[in-house]
Amino acid sequence: MRFLAFAIGIWIAAYAHTPQPADTLTASPNAVEGQRTLGLFLLEHRVGEERYSTEARGDTNVLTSHFEYVDRGTKIALDTTLTYTSTNFTPLSFESHGRSYRYFSVDTSVPNAARAANTFTLDGMAPLSAQAVLVQYWLAHGKPPQMRLAPSGDAIRIREIPEAPDIHYLHNHPARRFIVEGVIWGQEVLLLDAVDFDVVAAGTTAGVLDFEAATADVSPEHSASLAKTIRGLTLDAATSLPRVEPFRSSHYALTGGRLIDGTGAAPIERAVVIVNNNKIEAVGSADTVRIPKGLATIDVSGKSILPGLWDMHAHVGQAEWGPVYLAAGVTTARDMGGEFETVTTLRDSWRDGRLVGPRLLLAGLVDGPGPNAFGNVTASTPAEAQAVVRRYKNGGFQQMKVYSLLDKPTTKAVIDGAHASDMTVTGHIPNGLTLRDVVEMGFDNVAHLVVRGAPGSDELKDTIALLKAHGTVMDPTISWNELLGRSAETPVASFQPGIEHVAPPLRRLIESANGGNVTTEQAHERLTRSLEIIKALHDAGLPIVAGTDKGVPGVSVAREMELYVQAGLTPIDAIRAASAIPARVMGLDRDSGTIAAGFRADLIVVDGNPLANISDIRKVTHVCANGRLFETAPLWSAVGFRP
Repeated sequence: MRFLAFAIGIWIAAYAHTPQPADTLTASPNAVEGQRTLGLFLLEHRVGEERYSTEARGDTNVLTSHFEYVDRGTKIALDTTLTYTSTNFTPLSFESHGRSYRYFSVDTSVPNAARAANTFTLDGMAPLSAQAVLVQYWLAHGKPPQMRLAPSGDAIRIREIPEAPDIHYLHNHPARRFIVEGVIWGQEVLLLDAVDFDVVAAGTTAGVLDFEAATADVSPEHSASLAKTIRGLTLDAATSLPRVEPFRSSHYALTGGRLIDGTGAAPIERAVVIVNNNKIEAVGSADTVRIPKGLATIDVSGKSILPGLWDMHAHVGQAEWGPVYLAAGVTTARDMGGEFETVTTLRDSWRDGRLVGPRLLLAGLVDGPGPNAFGNVTASTPAEAQAVVRRYKNGGFQQMKVYSLLDKPTTKAVIDGAHASDMTVTGHIPNGLTLRDVVEMGFDNVAHLVVRGAPGSDELKDTIALLKAHGTVMDPTISWNELLGRSAETPVASFQPGIEHVAPPLRRLIESANGGNVTTEQAHERLTRSLEIIKALHDAGLPIVAGTDKGVPGVSVAREMELYVQAGLTPIDAIRAASAIPARVMGLDRDSGTIAAGFRADLIVVDGNPLANISDIRKVTHVCANGRLFETAPLWSAVGFRP
């Protein structure tokens, strides 16, 4: 995968060669009085600014930053002061307070930064101007292969990617590209002015959603183009992720395990599953399936073989999700509204084997216009809606995802256009409309648990009757609700033990998210009520599919299934909600979602019996994705998770 984004020539011009500065810096080139501004973009939609300045005070510099944006009507602001030496950029003190994303708080005070070797003081991706100082520190200290962040102690790595031809941008300044890994979970791209090392553009994530920045020294149109370009370079950098090779990839058999095929049939002990390339060649008991002589076999005695899991509410803004999903047993995911080029590139790269990841199905996000829009794809009229649907259809998307700011006529146009194009519709209920409105207009799926009414009430019974009459699919994302709605007194690990294996930068972010002042009792009461509604929906025969929204990458699928069992569903019901039912909902049940001869070879091996204990679904030892069999421990390790 290679993006030649700078060759597009939208606004970057190639001039005569300008020599780059030396790699080892001895003085601060950015200690220039005056304020600089970066435009901030979430899903390519400009949402705010980072305003920063650097003041020289004798032999020190003081960087002051105000980072602020609005995400769907919610203001996020972070104020930071970084003091560092002017000779080699060593941090002396650091203060950062506020939020970097809607749910993630930052409250870091390091009044006397330790001057340990190869250590820099920073907390999270913002401010981006401080990351530019981090790069200068790395250069000034001889490009150490690994450094540490304070106060977290996290390991970080930086490398420079040479450009060909040389990149020049504004005022004929050369630009240099750096890959930073470990400040957030995964990789970031920083494009820095080679003369004064200000940020030209940056590609990172906020709440695991695509987040970009670009210098505001140019027009808004050029700034947006640069933000788009940097996202392409971020995806390009994904080719350097550690490569995990399949354990088996052609013709082999799994033997001795307990087969839970996802159909609801009784399990088969001492089962055999033969995989030939990307298909299941044969499946059944050892007494009925003949293993060809000389065929490679993998003994999984004492373990269970199940269909590969599905995450029906994913947000995969970065390539690192691929190995994590497979390690957790997820072989198919439905992205619910990412940047067009990000999700199509990941889909194609995972499908073609250029990167490692699950099959990715896509729902194209569309919102109404305005500063509070979610993403840059909007429609304000039925004609615009039809054009958006055509773009997504031509891009190979399976669904449309409606968002909150669409008006009723435009929503109807999205639904009608999608159905005319053999696409289905999912999403949020737009402001001013009701659940009944969107269901009667043609919503096929509904995102999140938006059903109201006390269990057993006439209100709930009427809603269930409406949903059942229209065959509406529910995507509760109850594990996400549990995470966000928890009391601050409740450790995430108490209900989501998988958090202990998450890469440290991401773990800290997730653990900072909670319901604020809600008590443990209030959080429990709300969760219990939601689980009772899920049980009522299931008992009425409504299709429920497992989805996580953001949560803990990969791992939250297991928690979603555990919560369904806690609600009163049987373990096989929970398994089918994450396999057979999503396949049927997406029109793929004739070749996926269950284990049968001739079907796509997507399956998992778990240590234990999820029919007896649904939490055994967390113990995935092997995953077969489109015929490629992986051991899970290398997949976890490849992206910084602990197996």
